[in-house]
Amino acid sequence: MVSQGINGNRLLDDGIGTSALARFDRDVLATQGLGHVVIAVGNDLVFSFAPDTEENAALLALFGGGPVTVEDVVAAHLQAAARARAHGAKAYAATIAPYGGSEMYTAQGDRARARVNTWMRSSGAFDGVLDFDAVWRDPADPSRIREDLHMGDHLHGNDAGYEALAHSIDLALFD
Repeated sequence: MVSQGINGNRLLDDGIGTSALARFDRDVLATQGLGHVVIAVGNDLVFSFAPDTEENAALLALFGGGPVTVEDVVAAHLQAAARARAHGAKAYAATIAPYGGSEMYTAQGDRARARVNTWMRSSGAFDGVLDFDAVWRDPADPSRIREDLHMGDHLHGNDAGYEALAHSIDLALFD
């Protein structure tokens, strides 16, 4: 198993690191013995719909590119899945986790996140879907991560949160 995640990374535009699609061939497809690819990138929507506030200005300045749409994110996932399959690997998508309560949250961004997640679950575009949204979301407020599963910023999981994600994965998908 190899993880090629980069903190703050996005599929489409560079930011703290090079975008996932730009480094996909080098960092993912060049992996010896590659058989499965999990596409788990949700920051495109978070940054595209973030409130333009004084508090967020410095963070948003680190991330170039213009805002992306739901359609852009769907197209990027389809491209990554097609490239993985063309290389002989199965392609999986991980739904985008909720982020209500964070400084980056907007209702518009949450609606976009929900649309992408609904598409992932129902499109049939992937060999499987890891429903991280369902694992982390608070039943009382689906726009938020359960209080016991985030690290205090309402964006990232804590140890229990990541353990819950790990236990939610059907390992038979990777046989």
